[in-house]
Amino acid sequence: MPGALWRPVPNCTKGGQDAVHGVVLHIMAGTLDGSDSWFRNPSSQASAHFGVGKDGRIYQWVDTADRAWAQGNGNRTWLSIEHEGQGGDSLTADQLQATASIVAWMHQTHGVKLQSTDSPSGRGIGWHGMGGTAWGGHTACPGTPIKNQRAAIIKAAGDAPPPPVTGGAPGASRATVAINGLKYGYGSSGAHVTAVGKALVKAGCSAYADGPGPDWTDADTKSYAKWQRKCGYTGTDADGVPGEVSLKKLLGSLPGKTATPTYEPFPGASFFHGGRHSPVITAMGRRLVAEGCGKYSTGPGPDWTNADKASYAAYQRKLGYSGSAADGIPGKASWDKLCVPKS
Repeated sequence: MPGALWRPVPNCTKGGQDAVHGVVLHIMAGTLDGSDSWFRNPSSQASAHFGVGKDGRIYQWVDTADRAWAQGNGNRTWLSIEHEGQGGDSLTADQLQATASIVAWMHQTHGVKLQSTDSPSGRGIGWHGMGGTAWGGHTACPGTPIKNQRAAIIKAAGDAPPPPVTGGAPGASRATVAINGLKYGYGSSGAHVTAVGKALVKAGCSAYADGPGPDWTDADTKSYAKWQRKCGYTGTDADGVPGEVSLKKLLGSLPGKTATPTYEPFPGASFFHGGRHSPVITAMGRRLVAEGCGKYSTGPGPDWTNADKASYAAYQRKLGYSGSAADGIPGKASWDKLCVPKS
């Protein structure tokens, strides 16, 4: 984002931002530089897209095409802004203006609605606690004062001039959209993007110097705008960001994301002990083998054994854990990353 200091951190899921329903406000319960250090620690399993200091400094830690680890189940569809301070603090004037500039950029780039929401199913400017247990159970984050400042943030964001587009074609939209579970627009990636590009070339709407390829660039946006104009759209309806009707007309049918697999919830550390017999342990062992961490001479099978413990310890070390944090007994953070399929 223009005006933000780019401070990339390893704690994120590359290409994992499935959609952008809005942005979630957080409080750091600490300092900007302290959070910057914490987000660089793999064992923290935490990050955010942006951080705002009391003096108005803006750090960007995670690209908005990537998924930050800020609010549990809300990470896939919500962006995040952390704020320097403690629970119960209000944003300083500098913080409020800096946050408004981020929100204005998100509105321009990702179509974030300039409105407040208090529901994970809503759209706009939310807050961490609104997600309840599924979002980590931080119900007091960021605190009532900052929640109440959302109206001022929205007003300032609406009054801000549109942020400049940098690093790409002048005027090319950077908005994204999810259609039938697949993401389209700048920064999107996948075989479905290549398919759209090839269809645009076939339709005589190419603006490519080379390609098309699997990464959505400004050339894809300009090509799609040509297609929209060919379909009779004008103005903002021909901005190069696909809509369901024009996409179906281009491709003949709407591609869809394959069904999202379901994973075993973390059963608790006490589940893993000698004598435990469960298909969950078999499924876990198979995932450990797939991760290259299997220490089995036979199996894996449904009984918890020392081989399971040794294999899980190897997996914990692979994630960067050490010492007592790599003791072979699953913890929730590592379990969620292992993605053990439901048996």
